[in-house]
Amino acid sequence: MTTITSSMLADMHARRQDGESVAEIAARYNVKPMTAYQRLRRAFGSVKPREIVAANDNRPDVVTRMTAHNGGCSTLSGKVPVSVVRIPTLDGHAPKVAA
Repeated sequence: MTTITSSMLADMHARRQDGESVAEIAARYNVKPMTAYQRLRRAFGSVKPREIVAANDNRPDVVTRMTAHNGGCSTLSGKVPVSVVRIPTLDGHAPKVAA
């Protein structure tokens, strides 16, 4: 079993930021890929932030709002995404779609 030191972890993070895969980093340091992934995530947060895109990106006339799944009758209810018609004064104008 390989012990990951703080200097190794910093180098692993730098390699990941440069685009090297977690599997390649794990092989270099003789650890399992899941171990490398978990240590990077624990030390630096999300290893590679995902791009945030709209769930309804194919419908510019619609926006997604989070609302209680039962209509808001309970404070214990979870929230779910609901698609509603875009209102330009609240949501801004719809983005231009390339033809």
